[in-house]
Amino acid sequence: MIFVRSFPKVLSAVGLLLLAGCGANSAIERSRGYERLGDYQHAFEELHGEFVRQQRAGEVEAELAREHERVRRAFLRDRAQRLIFQEKEDLALRDLDALAEADPDYPGLAALRAAAHRKQARRIVARGYELLAEDRYADAMKEFLASQRLVPGLEEADDGIASVRAELQRLNARARAQFLEAVRKVPEFRHVEVAWHAASVINSTPDPDDEQRHSAEKLRLDARRASARETMARALECEHENRFGAAQVLYKAALLLDPEIEDAKAGIERMQNELRAQELIEKAQLLMRNGHYADARGLLDDAFERSTLSRGAISELMIEVRKLEAKAEYRAARDLEVMGKKAEALAAFEALAEKYPDGVEDEQARIAALKVDIEGAKVEWRLAEEAEQAGDLEKALGHYQSAEAYYPEWRDGERHIERLKRAIAQRKAGEVEGGGSDGGN
Repeated sequence: MIFVRSFPKVLSAVGLLLLAGCGANSAIERSRGYERLGDYQHAFEELHGEFVRQQRAGEVEAELAREHERVRRAFLRDRAQRLIFQEKEDLALRDLDALAEADPDYPGLAALRAAAHRKQARRIVARGYELLAEDRYADAMKEFLASQRLVPGLEEADDGIASVRAELQRLNARARAQFLEAVRKVPEFRHVEVAWHAASVINSTPDPDDEQRHSAEKLRLDARRASARETMARALECEHENRFGAAQVLYKAALLLDPEIEDAKAGIERMQNELRAQELIEKAQLLMRNGHYADARGLLDDAFERSTLSRGAISELMIEVRKLEAKAEYRAARDLEVMGKKAEALAAFEALAEKYPDGVEDEQARIAALKVDIEGAKVEWRLAEEAEQAGDLEKALGHYQSAEAYYPEWRDGERHIERLKRAIAQRKAGEVEGGGSDGGN
């Protein structure tokens, strides 16, 4: 009987000691295991969950704090490298800025930043060559100069600038003069005057009223519209492949080519929503791994409202959150049962069954068993009280012991058992003493 009563308390005490003494160490060990596999994301998530838990508790262990910061930096570096490979240089540079704020001399930081800038610069150069192929010399020169500002001395940009200059040599004197006028008027080719002079350069006609000039302008407009349609088609392909960042860039490029394309404007807005939804999904997944299911569900609801193309994946994550939350609630109810708190456990299992009517695990069986134990304890307790009132202490003791066997933590049965044992012993001692006195007489 003593073992049955004490077992849940021993489990509870041991559990608390293990949680207090091993929480941080086990998180660190799991994190290092992921780190050895090169999985810095999960390595950081393991530490971050424990770090947040201790932070909310009011104090973070020094070793955990140091390890958390070290792995956070490694995670930022690793994620930036992956983002650069995925052609998401803006996101990569954001991670690198955060890493530089923590440690400006972090190994590999400068090389990754340079790699991101080189990829950005080469993409700008590619746009410059596209513009050059359309005889848009001023716009092409703007792109090549922008690439040079990002990566000074980039060979591809120098070649692009040389190509623009070579094409300009083919223009007549009037066109070259107008191009130089554009350069003098507005550095970096940003204003309306530059566009006007660049158009004259492209048309290569000295007389603005020339009929050929008007024909060339119409051809140029038709070419830009055709190029915009091709760019829109590529944008749609990227969108269907879930490459939302690339699709957004192409929609913007199409809109620059033909500002009247309404579908491009809608595409830009749609991709902004999809990209935001992807960010929310990533945050929700991190919260799910750390057991913050309500917060994760809120982010997924927001992502579902924003997205039209990722709703299937988001719905699957919502189902997963519900399953994980149900299992967490089941474990909490099971812990109450193990600790001997059967009434609280019964209430928790019944709430679980009502919330998840399709079932989680064996909660229905546990509800039935707990009801039997609690009802059995009540019946035995009532019989014990009746027997005690009738003066039958031995019978009352038996019922109290049965009630304690059904429900050890209910109504302090151990105290009543000890009280009756003492009363029975005293009565027996009195009977012995009385019997001895009679024999003497």
